[in-house]
Amino acid sequence: MAKALLYLSLIAAILTSCEDIYHPAIDIVQGHLIVESLITNDPNQNYVHLTKGTSFYSLNQSDEVTGATVNLIDGGGKIIRGSESNAGNFHFDLVPVTGQDYKLQILFNNDTYESEPVTMPPLPSVTKFYTERIERTEYQNDGFGNPVPVKVIARELYLDAPNTPALSNYRFGMRSILEWYYTPPLNGPSSPPVFGWLSVFYTKKFTLAGPKKFSQSDLIEKQPLVTLKYGTEGYILPDSTFTGWIFILDQYGTSAGSYDYHEKLNSQFSANGTLFDPIQTQVTGNILCKTNPSKKVYGYFDLNSYRQYRYYLYFTDPTPEGSVTQREITRYPYIPDEGLTAYYPPAWWE
Repeated sequence: MAKALLYLSLIAAILTSCEDIYHPAIDIVQGHLIVESLITNDPNQNYVHLTKGTSFYSLNQSDEVTGATVNLIDGGGKIIRGSESNAGNFHFDLVPVTGQDYKLQILFNNDTYESEPVTMPPLPSVTKFYTERIERTEYQNDGFGNPVPVKVIARELYLDAPNTPALSNYRFGMRSILEWYYTPPLNGPSSPPVFGWLSVFYTKKFTLAGPKKFSQSDLIEKQPLVTLKYGTEGYILPDSTFTGWIFILDQYGTSAGSYDYHEKLNSQFSANGTLFDPIQTQVTGNILCKTNPSKKVYGYFDLNSYRQYRYYLYFTDPTPEGSVTQREITRYPYIPDEGLTAYYPPAWWE
């Protein structure tokens, strides 16, 4: 009997010890420096934005950086100091010289951060801009949540760009502006015609272009940009008249390193939770902490050449025989994202 009690006591002690919960000690580590930057030949676009990643327990995604100094250093050692508008936001009036090297320097909390030198590329250009009619199948959910194949007829926008030793990588920003007007019915009190417009932006991922591996061509050919559908359903009221699209293309000449960096970001944006998805720490930039190499820095010093193109497009007939009006716009006034005007269209109207 005594032996039985002893065995029961040992078993109870073992089971009790298995129920103890282990509480790991998670250190609250100060956030790493996050650098968002873009320097181009257009001073209105030049900026450097500094934040800090927050600790594990913080409810904020990032913290402001105060007390930092941000410089650009050219290949000759000249230092251009950035102007701070508010905490962590810096601006440069510099117009970089094509072919000149520059690096970004950040002085913060007794540490010095520097990027690798980046060469200012020549101005980008478009060799050819064109559209093609496409047919494809998309899947849309029916009223019961089941995917149903739907045939879509649209126009795909493409461009060709030079592929040279000095510039062979590009990034694009794009905006499509739909123009329409409405004429009130003649019966009843007369009302003025109304002209309206709205913008479509493309921000889910970066649109990049670069030479294909082992390609010897001096052109980057048939780079897809955006898809515009023939119909305007969902954009304007049924009794309004579509008058065309204004397509604005912001073209940036970049480095191969910038192309690779943004391509990794695209992979992260499209991650779907699988084992092989990239994680944030795998998206390394070109900035290091010189005083303490063990400190991680997130971000990339982007030195880009920049040019904007604008095009007018009009098409309504989705058949293969349907005509398309296309022309380049050579004026660049400011266009609000959306709006309405009565009697007359705005001055920038196409």
